Amino acid sequence: MSKTYTPGPEADDIIARHLATGQFASADEVVRAGVQLLDEHEQEIAYLRKLIDEGDSDISEGRAHRYGNGEELAADVVTRGASRSRQSS
Repeated sequence: MSKTYTPGPEADDIIARHLATGQFASADEVVRAGVQLLDEHEQEIAYLRKLIDEGDSDISEGRAHRYGNGEELAADVVTRGASRSRQSS
């Protein structure tokens, strides 16, 4: 099934640049790669939004710890890392 799209001059320039590298054999390959990247990007954005929603929920439910400063946070990270390291040994 063949379809025709008119991406416009800016997209044409981008496609031409990528073709010039020799990495792609045709404009269709460049467009397919771009569409695939767009899909991957959208999936990553959806995943990040899910994590943000989970974090917001944790904060509103009181499941978050506030650190007084960066040193407290760093010390907690080191302590937790050492504890997990001992557990896995």
